Amino acid sequence: MKKYLFLFSLMLLTQCGGEAPVNIDELITNGSLADIQNLKTQKQKELNSLKQEIDQLDAAIRSQNSEKKLLLGTDMLITPQEFKHYVSFQGTIDTDQNLVLYPELPGLLKAIYVKEGQRVKKGTLLVRLSDGGMQDQLEQLRLQLELAKTTYERQGKLWDQKIGSEIQYLQAKTAYKTLQKSVSQMQDQVAKTQIRAPFDGIVDHIIADKGANLAPGATPILRFVNLDRMQVAGEIPEKHLPNIQKNSLAKVDVPVLGKQWVSKVSLVGNYINPNNRSFRVEIDLDNKEGNLKPNMTAQVLLNDYTNPEALLVPLKNILKNQDGRSYVFVLEPIADEKDTYKAVKTFIETGTEANNKLEIINGLKAGDRILQEGVRLAKDQQLIKIINS
Repeated sequence: MKKYLFLFSLMLLTQCGGEAPVNIDELITNGSLADIQNLKTQKQKELNSLKQEIDQLDAAIRSQNSEKKLLLGTDMLITPQEFKHYVSFQGTIDTDQNLVLYPELPGLLKAIYVKEGQRVKKGTLLVRLSDGGMQDQLEQLRLQLELAKTTYERQGKLWDQKIGSEIQYLQAKTAYKTLQKSVSQMQDQVAKTQIRAPFDGIVDHIIADKGANLAPGATPILRFVNLDRMQVAGEIPEKHLPNIQKNSLAKVDVPVLGKQWVSKVSLVGNYINPNNRSFRVEIDLDNKEGNLKPNMTAQVLLNDYTNPEALLVPLKNILKNQDGRSYVFVLEPIADEKDTYKAVKTFIETGTEANNKLEIINGLKAGDRILQEGVRLAKDQQLIKIINS
């Protein structure tokens, strides 16, 4: 009965042209589904109309307020760019062609054929030692070899004609072969009295004096170097091993010269030093100008990560909440209001850091604008006036 009275009252008010002050609870209890849906549609239209009016009022308020009441800031456009990360270490410059030459035989230093600073070719005679009569012994052996050769050849011809005994032929052959070996060995010994350049290079320092008595492997004669090709070597913590390969990009700074070389890794060591858990790396350096010297100190940067399309944000523009999560303020434009944006707090995932910038893995995309200056004063959903957009 109550339901019919409610519907009758609603119809009566409607026919009279008035708007029924409908009780929501009573409508839900006594009204039909159609009545409830109609009222919801009516209320939704009213709500949309109210939102439009509120937006108009907000715009009017902002337009009448002084711009000084808006937070001022600058923005940054997020664009993809190449990103390179480097591992830094200190290395020592050296060369494989830096030798101190020692005698292999005892004797006197008879002659020095070069001067300090002289550039010579590989094989050039540098110094000569006394041979202790080995040259005379070599000549005697050569004479004996000639005789043994003649005897061997004649015995061979006789043996071919079945003249003489086989043992005579074999003895002649053995004597000849033995003397050949003796001559070869003596030639090697005599050659050791002449020290020649092992490669193209420079006589850096003549250590021994002419006439000095030299001991094999103990008395240095001279230092011979070639500085055209140098290397810088150092040790890197083993955690970087997966990211450092042969031909990785390397930048080498030599502080004492104030110069930088760009090169590539030429050697990655296969041994981990158990004392400091590091591995050896070498980089070849071109030294045609001769500026680099052995044992110079160098600062090396090795490229261990590259992203050609990275999204980078300066560290100062990234904030953290109480949970340690990183976020930035993404700027959303306000329609019909020039240089005015809404700051939206946006959480991000970060990657590698370099040069006071962080690589953004997730949370931003190319074309986004973020708040730069004023970021530490901003709040979520706050209006921002950009002064250098």
